[in-house]
Amino acid sequence: MQFNELYGKYERLLTSLKGIISQSESRVLKEDPDEIFSDNINFFVKSYLINICTYLEAYLQDVAFEHTNRISERLKDASIPHNFLYWKLTKDVKEKELAFEDANYRFNKKEISDAISGNPYKTIKAFKLIGIDLNSDDKFNEHKELINSIVNKRNNIIHHNDDASDISFSDLIANVDVFLEYMSSIDKFIANLNGE
Repeated sequence: MQFNELYGKYERLLTSLKGIISQSESRVLKEDPDEIFSDNINFFVKSYLINICTYLEAYLQDVAFEHTNRISERLKDASIPHNFLYWKLTKDVKEKELAFEDANYRFNKKEISDAISGNPYKTIKAFKLIGIDLNSDDKFNEHKELINSIVNKRNNIIHHNDDASDISFSDLIANVDVFLEYMSSIDKFIANLNGE
């Protein structure tokens, strides 16, 4: 799958969510407000914020997984002996770890998801492990502080049942736009690394 296809999938999800948030806001602001929304604004804001961050994390996991699959395929195609890499990368060679076969280092989705977080600083660290230096991308750096504060807010809502009264539907709509720019910068950076 092309990286821009992955981005497109999450762009559609976030754009759809943005539309839902906008509809929720209009139901609260109309002359005769919809009580389910106007009486539960905090609940809806929290839910939408959690969804925005969830889409970001899923996107990051999918991008990292696609990148590691491509690396694994290149390694497999190169037919490098497992023992050669094992010997070079290990300080203490164990006989039971030697194998007369080509190197094959596949990741599964769980390994990737355990390493990835919506927190930009954890994302930077995880992506370093797969050979991607996000810190060298200006667009990524432009948005990482705001993304970090939004993700931290989401974490406080999930883990401490914090309230979201300082966030409006309009803030969420603006946040979606920032998340899309942030994700687009990652998409372009990784696609460029992979020659797309």
